[in-house]
Amino acid sequence: MKILTLVAALMVGYVILLVNPMMRTILIGVTGASSSGKSTIANILRTILRNCEIIHEDDFFKLEKDVPFDKKRNDRDWDCPDAIDIDKLKKTLALLKNGNMKSTYLSGFPVIRNEGGYYDYSLKSTEPPRNDSHFKCKPQTISKLKNEFDLLVNKRRYGEYRIFLVDGFLILHDVELLQQLDLTLFIKANYSTLKSRREKRIYTVEGKEWVDPEGYFDKFVWPGYYNNHKKIFINGSDEEVVKLSGGDLDAKFKYRYRVNEFRNDEYTNADDMIEEITTCIFRTIF
Repeated sequence: MKILTLVAALMVGYVILLVNPMMRTILIGVTGASSSGKSTIANILRTILRNCEIIHEDDFFKLEKDVPFDKKRNDRDWDCPDAIDIDKLKKTLALLKNGNMKSTYLSGFPVIRNEGGYYDYSLKSTEPPRNDSHFKCKPQTISKLKNEFDLLVNKRRYGEYRIFLVDGFLILHDVELLQQLDLTLFIKANYSTLKSRREKRIYTVEGKEWVDPEGYFDKFVWPGYYNNHKKIFINGSDEEVVKLSGGDLDAKFKYRYRVNEFRNDEYTNADDMIEEITTCIFRTIF
């Protein structure tokens, strides 16, 4: 009788699990240097992955008055770690992960509130317009990958889940942030490609358009990227090597923190790259 009761209890538990599955939250980092294409790729992935939203690290920039001022370079350094409220970002991700957030919902996704403030998905991002011109991905490829993802979800009867893509240029340097993520995609490009793209961009900062001052890439953007990542690059102490490759990550680092790297230079085939990235994500989720 005890055995039958135990079996019955297990069966009831199994049915409950199928009917009321716990919400699974999947956090995927999308990182790389400014103008590597990470935000454009994140927007394409949001189209492919059902129940997916993007959190931009740029939306956690401190107010301009609180961004460190570099006296030597006579300008504010928006490319250093202290320009971002990393603690607020990590608190936001923790609330998403544990599923116990106090929130209201807009378009199916939460306005997250905590003691550090809030993150509202309806806010206009500081990011430039989507679909940067250098990254041409065919609609047929996106449609095919979206169908593949939907088939996998339906086949596995996945239950309730949500995916958040954390898009930011300063993710790899923060171990605590990396440990919160289920997977991180590192998008890299060589120095000349990054510089050419960056000098064509227009940002929105506190409601106003912002264009890099002359020489800003070489004074701030590249040094910020290189100095904050060289310790995790193979041959990272040789800046010329990093300029040519965009930076090759140490294998042990990639394995330990679940990081996969993808090259996005001027000759990259966008369709092949998106297929490689989605295959990597499918493996992680399923």
